[in-house]
This record gives sequence, structure tokens and C-alpha cells, in this order.
Amino acid sequence: MDATSAHVASILKVAWARSLGIGDRDLAPGREHVALGSDARSLTFLSVFGESVFLGPEWAVERARELSDDQLGSERGMLSIAKDRGARRARAETLLFTPDYLPPPPMHPSEAPLISRDREMVNEVVRACPPDDVEAAELSEHSEWFTLLDNEMNPVACAAYEEWQGFVANMTALTIPEARQRGYSKTVSLIATNVALDAGLVPQWRAHRTNANAWHLAEALGYDKFGTLATVEFG
Repeated sequence: MDATSAHVASILKVAWARSLGIGDRDLAPGREHVALGSDARSLTFLSVFGESVFLGPEWAVERARELSDDQLGSERGMLSIAKDRGARRARAETLLFTPDYLPPPPMHPSEAPLISRDREMVNEVVRACPPDDVEAAELSEHSEWFTLLDNEMNPVACAAYEEWQGFVANMTALTIPEARQRGYSKTVSLIATNVALDAGLVPQWRAHRTNANAWHLAEALGYDKFGTLATVEFG
């Protein structure tokens, strides 16, 4: 890992530690186990840059010690810990990031993408997409939108980011069904990523394990996998 990537990795580790309410030293080589109060109603496993932590009540910590990181990083593994405690709403995400600006593809100036920052264009993309896709992208939960328009000025794809923990930009993207497989998401996500970097943020993509399209898009852009987040609610 070069100096730039190492610096960005330290930023991401601090951001994640703060988001979980733990100290920076609770993320260390190997795996730490943090026992929460008996009133806790969720379990969390985080692995970033080879360092991991599990958070849950004491009974869950004891069960987690018997599982590998790979098992804890899956919905199935997390559900198994709380299966007799009313486990529900399990979620596993792949975490990806880029420390570098993404190079735009070569093109003539006349082919430069037309981008709108108008919220109504975002709403049009949302209305044109299936509810499951809208829920996965969570565009409305972000604050900086970039909508790609076609030659007829119709919105075809939107990428967005939301500042998180003061250092990180959580990225997302959504393309209308009839415009998919044309590279629109990649084009607009590249622009959003570079704007986030301009703002001094570290772009991060959180791809749900069942959302292969998001994972593949992030990798196609040049994002690198750096971790896994798995959670489950119970009780």
C-alpha cells in the first residue's frame, strides 16, 4: 500500500470506529470483541483492511468467538448467532473505496456528458425505477446529486454522495431500466466520485451482498474492496 492509500486507510478506519462508538484501538490486527449492554438489540461485525471487531451483548460475543471472520461477515453467520433471540433484518455489505481521481474516458468536447444538479431530475429517475432498485440505491438519503441527461434532455442515470463522519463520501447510483447496460451509471458515478474528492472526502461504496450491480459498478470504476460490514437485529 502506497503512502496515499495508507493515509486514506487510516481515515476510513477512524470514520468506521467513530460510527460504531468504539475507540480507534478497537480496530486492530486480529479480531476484537466488544461486549455491549444487555439492552442491545443488534449485532455488528466490521472488517476493514485486515482488522476486525464484533459488537454485541456478552452472550453474542461468546458465540462469535467460535466463528471465523468469513462466517461473521455473512448474513447467514450473523443470523446463526441470534437465531434463538428473534433474529431479523440481517444485512451484509462489501465496502470499497478509491483514494485517487478516476480518469475520464477520451472524448471530443462535443461529447461531454450533460449533468443536472436539479433535484427534480433525481425525482424523475426515482419514479422511473422499480421500488426495489430505489430502496437499494437510497438516492433520497444522499445530499449531492448528479443526474446524466440524454440528447433529449431526459434524465437517464443519477449518482449521488452523502458526507459521512466528516471525512467520507458514501456513494450510490441508479439508472432507469430502459437505459441500462450503456455505461451511463459509470459515467455519472465517475463525475460524482471526482467531485467528492474535490471536496476533500474519501469516496466509499457500500454494496449490499445481494446487489451485484453496485459491486460490479464500483469495481469497474476502479474502487478497491477494503472490508465487510454485517449486521443483524434481534429481540
